[in-house]
Amino acid sequence: NPEYRAELAKLLLAQDQFGRAQVEADAALALQPTQPTVLNTLGTVLSHLGVHEQALQCYQQAIEAIETGSTRLASEWQADLYFNAGASLQFSGNAEAAEAAYEKAVALKPTKFRAHSALATLRKHTDADNHLERLHNLRDKVETAQDQLHLGHAIARELEDIQEFEKSLEYLAWAKQATANEVTYSANNDALQMATIAKTLNLETLEQHAPGYDNDEPIFIVGMPRTGTTLVEQIIGAHSQVFAAGELTNFSSQLRQLTGSTESMALEDKAIQSFGDIDPQVLGKRYVDSTRPRTGQTAHFTDKLPLNFLFLGLIHRALPKAKIICLRRDPMDTCLSNYRQLFATGFNHYLYNLDLLNCGRYYIGFDRLMHHWRELMPDIILELQYETLVADPEAQTRRLLEHCGLPFEEQCLSFQEQRSSVATPSAVQVRQGIYTSSVDRWRRYGTAMEPLYELLCEAGLYD
Repeated sequence: NPEYRAELAKLLLAQDQFGRAQVEADAALALQPTQPTVLNTLGTVLSHLGVHEQALQCYQQAIEAIETGSTRLASEWQADLYFNAGASLQFSGNAEAAEAAYEKAVALKPTKFRAHSALATLRKHTDADNHLERLHNLRDKVETAQDQLHLGHAIARELEDIQEFEKSLEYLAWAKQATANEVTYSANNDALQMATIAKTLNLETLEQHAPGYDNDEPIFIVGMPRTGTTLVEQIIGAHSQVFAAGELTNFSSQLRQLTGSTESMALEDKAIQSFGDIDPQVLGKRYVDSTRPRTGQTAHFTDKLPLNFLFLGLIHRALPKAKIICLRRDPMDTCLSNYRQLFATGFNHYLYNLDLLNCGRYYIGFDRLMHHWRELMPDIILELQYETLVADPEAQTRRLLEHCGLPFEEQCLSFQEQRSSVATPSAVQVRQGIYTSSVDRWRRYGTAMEPLYELLCEAGLYD
């Protein structure tokens, strides 16, 4: 029964058993399911596994069953299906079809706020062509903090497109207010956790003689979110010897299992303090094995989870032959870009972006931890400045490939012509190729940015 296989795959995915989830999803597909509900479940599983082309096939088959009238389902359920299909179309680079799918979702359910926020990111809007009237009319339909978050971000993004930057910031503040009131977030806790990681993963820990796993496949691309990590992944992923695997949570998942942590990124103090006791060879092998069967068909694969910067000492100890690249970007632009981004909800490590100053405090912690890794592992991490990359892409692409031990290939300079999926918030932007319009973006937002600038100056990030 394909329904049982699909549900089992979903549960395995929830337990971070990615390889087994893929096996069960494949088994369900082999049974040739026709029920739209089963196909939607499979599409969701495959999308989370990063197999967006297969996911899209499932969604399209389910939509065909609905549109031909062979299956009748509630309009709210259909709206979910069209939204899921829109997301896979967006990741696959088909923005026009994604827009049509999202519009069908909101036609079926006008308060499908996630679809509205997705629509706002698909293209640039103008004074004559935007959704602002429709979005403003939905304000009195908001019922939950999540509704407010998605609607506010949609309005803010479209206001930004028409150069209303200060109003855009006002709507971002409104968007996040209800969620910020519901959650408990402490910038001090994040700072303390990063400091504990640095204290635990010190020179003595890294010089322990237990060898790591002898495998040179992974290329880790890390940094603060929204700093060019997706751009670098697409450049390297265009190489014939590299598979771009996307944002993998596999390393932190293996850490959770080995330390017995219940936190999403293995950051309980008890877990952090036991990092030095982990057998690096076991950790490295379990990580690589957990990426199968998606990886292994090419000499190398990229892991572009930005927050892996937290674990660079462990990554190098477990996988001493893995390559590590860290993206750096102007601190003000980094903080603003994090603030204006609607990250996946329910993931506690992005709660700092509910407040602009907390974005700054998180950046300060990131910068200090990267300074620690740089001193601990000189010449291991390639730190690449985003502004330098977009100003001179060929020279920096050659530098990237050399660091990864890869020969130069021309297609890495035309990565946007590749048809690979991009499952991140940067999915639309990266299709445009390399552009410089995001450099010094923060200066457009007026006096509201001054407190953040003062905070970063006090931390020594500006003269």
